[in-house]
Amino acid sequence: MHLIQTDGGIIMYEYVTGKAMWANITSPNTRFQPHKYGLTVLTDPDTAAKLEGMGLNQVRDRSGQSKYDEPAFTFSKRATRRTKNPDYNPRNEDNNEPEFIEVPNPAPKLVDTDGNDLDVSVGNGSEVVVKIKPYKNDFGQFAELMAVKVENLIEYVEGDTDNEEF
Repeated sequence: MHLIQTDGGIIMYEYVTGKAMWANITSPNTRFQPHKYGLTVLTDPDTAAKLEGMGLNQVRDRSGQSKYDEPAFTFSKRATRRTKNPDYNPRNEDNNEPEFIEVPNPAPKLVDTDGNDLDVSVGNGSEVVVKIKPYKNDFGQFAELMAVKVENLIEYVEGDTDNEEF
């Protein structure tokens, strides 16, 4: 656990090492609502015990069994956040502006081993170190995806469907 003192208080970060699966880091997954950046990390039993000790849950299938052969955790960050609309004025009866609006969240930072920014699609099996920020809300304990350092990249390349026989 790493603590950082800021003007707003102390922020806790954790680093998780493992293999990336289903990564959407530079662009959010828009297949489901809300749109999110995210990835699943396959990790070792010691790291899994540490994360579970923080209250985080492993990825499980519908029957409650582990979904992968190795311990796995999913981390995400919403692509947008809800904030007060600066144009909203409750005293103005003619104001049709909503009280809250959705504004974009920046993508998690994606870097190589030297700290240089990357703009690639991280493929399954890439070795990564993930920076997360644990938090708690009414629905449980979670961890926001903050950054990903790629130690061994397997770049995701979308399949070519032009030469398919089906």
